[in-house]
Amino acid sequence: MHFLKKLLAPLVGDASPVTVIGLCKNAGKTTAMRRLMAELEEECLGLTSVGRDGEGTDLVTGTEKPDLYIKAGDLFATARGMLPLCDVTVEVACLTDVMTPLGEVGVFRALSDGYIQLAGPSAAGQLPPLCEVFASLGADRVLIDGAAGRKSLAGAGIEGAALLCTGASLDRDMDLVVAETAHTCALFASRRPEHPALCAALDACASRFALFTPEGAPLELPLDEAGAPRWNKLPRRRCVLWAAGGITDPLLKTLARRGAPLTLVAADATHVLAGRAAWDLFLRSGGALAVRRELTIAAVAANPWSAYGWHFDPDQFVSALRRVLDLPVVNVKEE
Repeated sequence: MHFLKKLLAPLVGDASPVTVIGLCKNAGKTTAMRRLMAELEEECLGLTSVGRDGEGTDLVTGTEKPDLYIKAGDLFATARGMLPLCDVTVEVACLTDVMTPLGEVGVFRALSDGYIQLAGPSAAGQLPPLCEVFASLGADRVLIDGAAGRKSLAGAGIEGAALLCTGASLDRDMDLVVAETAHTCALFASRRPEHPALCAALDACASRFALFTPEGAPLELPLDEAGAPRWNKLPRRRCVLWAAGGITDPLLKTLARRGAPLTLVAADATHVLAGRAAWDLFLRSGGALAVRRELTIAAVAANPWSAYGWHFDPDQFVSALRRVLDLPVVNVKEE
């Protein structure tokens, strides 16, 4: 009998849900998810996806994808229109009222082993209630395929831990892939502000933008005639800016030109959509990032093989990532 070495299960511990996030298409998310499912074979799992997963061929890139095989007793949430593409015998556990282009999302229990395809909820706020449904139906742990790109989970409100998948499909240049991975991990390392009053003020804030002192006292945010912030009129001292939506390149470049130190607070790390160049510019200007909700990357899953015909040396790739990251790095294709 072949015994599978446990690489991922010890790293995620008891966390639930575990969200598998990819830096790009074909980063190895499904491979990592399959590996984790195999390592957790003694548990009753609840599975879903942000977007679609489990199809044999990627509908966007046309590249071959690994399939998802579950065991009898596991639960999965998918659009009802996907059921003809699944070869498991199922019972309907419940319907969720979440609608997708492929029909209403239902939660199904597998009565036999077999292949499934997932097309779960994608709108902000729909995943946390689904995780509660899985738990009420007896799932020991929830696994979520987070689709391609950390920004796909923006605003989803997911707690637990994440597996970040990175790989050669992102770019032919291994140094660039390593740098982008390190950038994302640094964003996910962002923490809530230390001052309790500031944390309370941020948690209560419902505005798109708001300005505070480092101690949490509200400051006037100058607005133009259209109601947009007048960034050149911000106070010339350290202050804290809350931004509810995505953090983009233009916003960071504008704040960097302000010439005074600023702590920018995002909802969580997935809301930072800006590239490395704009982010580095903001940091050099004295900027800092804090978050209202912390996210945890349990480990980085490295995939040295690209779906587009090139690959990195596996040992060199893993070693390069380990040199710049303070997180566990594993090659999920390791036996």
